[in-house]
Amino acid sequence: MKKNLFTVLVTFMGLSLLGIIIVQTFWIQTNLNNRDRQFSLGVNNALASVSEQIKERELRDYIAATQKLMDSIGSPKESQLTEVFQYIDRTTVTDKTLLVSRGIIEDTYGIFPNLYDPSSSDSTPILDYRSIKATTVLEEDLEGTINRMSSSERMQRIERLSSMDKAKYESIFMDIASNKPIENRVSTFELELLLGQELLLRDIDASFEFRVFEGNRMAGLGTEFFLQNVNKTTYKTPLFVDVNGSSKYELRLIFPDKNAFLRSSVVNSIALSVLFTLVLISVFAITLSQAFKQKKISDIKSDFINNMTHEFKTPIATIQLALDALSTPVIAKQPNKVTQYLGLIRDESRRMNTQVENVLQISRLDRKELELTTFEIDPNVPIKTAIEHVRLLIDQNEGNLHISLDPVNVKFSMSESHMTNVWVNLLENAIKYSEDNVDITIATEVTEKMFTVTVKDKGIGMSSSVRRKIFDRFYREESGNIHTVKGHGLGLSYVKRIVELHNGTISVNSQLKKGSTFTVQFPLKNAI
Repeated sequence: MKKNLFTVLVTFMGLSLLGIIIVQTFWIQTNLNNRDRQFSLGVNNALASVSEQIKERELRDYIAATQKLMDSIGSPKESQLTEVFQYIDRTTVTDKTLLVSRGIIEDTYGIFPNLYDPSSSDSTPILDYRSIKATTVLEEDLEGTINRMSSSERMQRIERLSSMDKAKYESIFMDIASNKPIENRVSTFELELLLGQELLLRDIDASFEFRVFEGNRMAGLGTEFFLQNVNKTTYKTPLFVDVNGSSKYELRLIFPDKNAFLRSSVVNSIALSVLFTLVLISVFAITLSQAFKQKKISDIKSDFINNMTHEFKTPIATIQLALDALSTPVIAKQPNKVTQYLGLIRDESRRMNTQVENVLQISRLDRKELELTTFEIDPNVPIKTAIEHVRLLIDQNEGNLHISLDPVNVKFSMSESHMTNVWVNLLENAIKYSEDNVDITIATEVTEKMFTVTVKDKGIGMSSSVRRKIFDRFYREESGNIHTVKGHGLGLSYVKRIVELHNGTISVNSQLKKGSTFTVQFPLKNAI
């Protein structure tokens, strides 16, 4: 895949995922806002219902008590009364309860229209109307009567009244009740009970605090923790509204845990939305990671092929030159030259064989098909063999190799050939990355529990980012021209796998321009 196309695809994938996250966030916020509006509408409806129920309950109490008192004194005995209306009043001077009767008296004097007009056929008598007002002092007080009446008795009294009579009572009792203290008209218990019922009917199961106010003055009705939550959203409704639609009392309601309740009501949808968003993010991240890995593998594959081609091209060219030289009569007559060129051909062939063998060994290691043939040997033996393999390279670079092997004799199980390859790889790396100053130290140390080998050079060193990746397969530090240093990125990966198969560990400490130190450790618990 072309780099530009890959970048465009990744960009569009990222923008799409970002868009989905934004839409999900907007949807969640919209859902919460809608739930908040539904909550407010339900609370306001509940408050309006509570206010109306309290008003109707008070009116029913007054009407029922009035009817009971009127039954006890009977009806007025005046002449024909029309539109008679009776209501209860209470004097503040004598503290007595009064039954006031208002109406119109209808009188007829036996006078008919035909008395004045003999030809008239109208037989309707001429009526006389007079307004009357009668007041009766009741022995019982109204509030005491209300308190002594049962709920069923009150309902029976109310049911006897017509709608017209109820309307007449309402306008009068509202004036009478308005002079009473709010604490005598409703209780905290009644308000709390009605509020709880109405809120539950609207699926609002949240704790609340309330208080009754008279203007800006707080009345004695309400819960004690209301003032601790005055900074919360407050819902209000008037109480005991008069015929003009005004009221001097106001019921205020607060929900301390409103936000938690709203979130809990949509928590399932939010949880699913967040879950699916996280799944999308995870899938995107995994896909992007795999895409980068595939791209990296593709780049590594190209580099590997180029490096392997270069690694084989040089010895093949050398062999070809040596063969061409041997085919000339002049060289063929010089035994020393023939021997030299044959040795060169042998070395270059061995070198190519080593490169191929490294690749095959790494492949077998990845497939876990490599079987180590181990023997109880002195671990210094493969180190000495490796030193002999690289001695010529060090001499060619006019370098120095310092050897410090611990004289303590130990033996443990290891594969001599593979461990020789390990030390050869480490030493060759030290030579490759030492530039013009080849100065290498290889040392061993035997302790009670550990056999430690260090390979130290004074080369170009490594940065921390490179140090973390050097044991990755095919990894080679980028340096513009990938052939500046020969190799194909398999050596250290192979070293690490072989050391681990011997139950050992390998680490590196390095600084740029100061060199690197590789430390390999093997446990001696099975040493002899």
